[in-house]
Amino acid sequence: MSLRPSSIPAKRLLLVPLLLGGVSAPALADTVSGNVQQVAEAIDRDQIVVVGERARRASGGTKTDTPIAITPQSIAIITDEQMRERGALSVQDVLLYSAGVRSDAYGNDSRVDSYLVRGSRPLQYLDGMRTSYDSYNVARADTYMLQRVEVVKGPTSVLYGQGSVAGVVNLTSKRPEFTAANEVILSYGNYDRKQAQFDLTGPIDEAATLAFRITGLARNADTQVDFVDDDRWFIAPQLTWRPTEDTEATIQLYHQKDDTGLTTQFFPWSGTLYDNPNGQIGFSTFIGEPEYDQLKTEQTNVSAFVAQKITDWLQARQSFRGAWSEVIYQTIYSNSFTNPLNPFLSAGQTGYTGAQRNVGRYLTGSYPDVRILSSDTQLQGDFATGAVSHTLLAGMDWQEYRQELDQISTRLTTPIDLFNPVYTTGFTAPARTKGNTSEQKQIGFYLQDQIKWQGWNLLLGLRHDDARSSTLTPAGVKTKKKDTATSYRAGLLYEMEGGFAPYVSYSESFLPVAGTNLAGEPFDPQVGKQWEAGVKWQPVQDILVTTAIFDLRDTNRVTTSPTNTLDRVQTGEIKAQGFEFEAQATVLENYTITASYSYTDAKTSKSNVATEVGKPASSTPRHMASGFIIRSFALDNGAEVKVGGGVRYVGSQTDQNSARTIIINTPANTLADLMLSYSLDAWRLGLNVNNLTDEKYISTCLARGDCFLGARRSVVGSIGYRF
Repeated sequence: MSLRPSSIPAKRLLLVPLLLGGVSAPALADTVSGNVQQVAEAIDRDQIVVVGERARRASGGTKTDTPIAITPQSIAIITDEQMRERGALSVQDVLLYSAGVRSDAYGNDSRVDSYLVRGSRPLQYLDGMRTSYDSYNVARADTYMLQRVEVVKGPTSVLYGQGSVAGVVNLTSKRPEFTAANEVILSYGNYDRKQAQFDLTGPIDEAATLAFRITGLARNADTQVDFVDDDRWFIAPQLTWRPTEDTEATIQLYHQKDDTGLTTQFFPWSGTLYDNPNGQIGFSTFIGEPEYDQLKTEQTNVSAFVAQKITDWLQARQSFRGAWSEVIYQTIYSNSFTNPLNPFLSAGQTGYTGAQRNVGRYLTGSYPDVRILSSDTQLQGDFATGAVSHTLLAGMDWQEYRQELDQISTRLTTPIDLFNPVYTTGFTAPARTKGNTSEQKQIGFYLQDQIKWQGWNLLLGLRHDDARSSTLTPAGVKTKKKDTATSYRAGLLYEMEGGFAPYVSYSESFLPVAGTNLAGEPFDPQVGKQWEAGVKWQPVQDILVTTAIFDLRDTNRVTTSPTNTLDRVQTGEIKAQGFEFEAQATVLENYTITASYSYTDAKTSKSNVATEVGKPASSTPRHMASGFIIRSFALDNGAEVKVGGGVRYVGSQTDQNSARTIIINTPANTLADLMLSYSLDAWRLGLNVNNLTDEKYISTCLARGDCFLGARRSVVGSIGYRF
């Protein structure tokens, strides 16, 4: 077993002995010192030693094959092995133990993986190419198709173009392998979760120039919310051609179909956060209409990846993806945020009786048809100028997004009793109408140089982007917008004896802003800027500890004009400052440990509305901490048993409306997870329990009036066979 990477504040791994309990500090020291000579010899031969069989290097932070330990930026990696051991059922679950990531920001939400990084929402990429441009219009990625997940924290526009100040979550898909490796897994869990999956890969011809991979999954399941299913199937065939050691090309097909509903019900504060005379609203309560509510997605991806080594020092890479998705999104939800202080109907109104029981409901529908085309072309040179080595990367990427939308405009529908819901038989959906057609196009040119001299590692990057967007209304009115931006990035890291590597970095992002001021002038893009400093410590191959402090600003935000309250200007700013610690280690051969702590202070720092200044970012607790430890045991019959568990803490959080007349505090929660596995020869039995004690917790309550409930206990048992 080996380790993987992340980012965190270090007390020299003092947390590790605490997590190990009975493992003494001298024993840990013996384990470390026993490998120091081997590591030193590898460094003398200019070899880079990094943790993890598949997580040794991260492409998401530099678009090159670079060890995390010498990358001057916070990057976390979660491998497929960790996903399996922790029982991650979604990408949101994958990120539960990563520092600085608020993974269940909006609770048990079946529509999208809801996570925040350093107080803002990052963009999600798959194999280095963007997967979505709007909400609820593409399929959620399945964890079984992934090899690993990389979290690049902070602005990343130098490599990825327009995007959030939070950074990028890059999903890496499984690829064909030239060594045969096959598995079949059956699993069953609570909420009648039945799932079958398979993953087959290996060479096709005797010369091993062709390899295939086919991965598939089928699931039929309920959820913790009445009338909401969680059904899915996907199939992903791939083919890789490697005629020589210098050439490799892969084509990947992926088709996924989901049939689910809305687990988010937008319950009011009363009965969730606050007491209600009728009791607490049940976590299984469904307040929509069973004959109307649904979320169905169907998505097809066609991807191609080509890599060509041109000379001993020069190589080219090309990635392309076309993605097409259709979504049916119909929902009915409470009007909690229409009147947050009193969303309930009066006794006797519309025939209902009883206080604080009955709420009005809104109905809406969205039917997007989406096409996304992405391409990334790279040329990489690895060479030396005297004693200085360079990894020079030049690239061009482009993205095209188009969405055609039909819709059912949001409207009031019949009220419902939250504590005794009665549904409508033969519910009739309103007619759809034509919505807007939206398009976005972006082309960017980037240049990056990773310079190494002795122990110094200098990273420099710049990029120029041309981004265009347009909207066509059903009436034929078309609006266009064009933005250009130049982004910069720099980082410096020094490799010291003992595995310490202090670093400092600066990075930028830009995000186009829709609309104009009263004079008709289009807004400039928002600009994100981050300073980060930290220390990475890797004394041996299987230990990586990282610390980071950061100061992040999101500027050019739209705020009310100080001279005309009907006008808007770009003088607003969001600031986030914080500290992160993350450690991943395998010690004494049998213990695998992950630990993290983060402090995040994110708030509005500038606004022309005085009451907004100091307003905290929603769903962003100041304190979060987690730890997961796995102990493996070798049995006399050759079997291996693993027993593990984790604890994750999310601190309290505050949300306020702009006028600060409403201040809502969501309490902290502490959850525990458990894993157990037994492996013998080709067989593996596994059991994962998340939210072990079945805590009924609130993930987030917003000042607008609604609350998001967290995921209750999930229990999944599995049996797998590898051949």
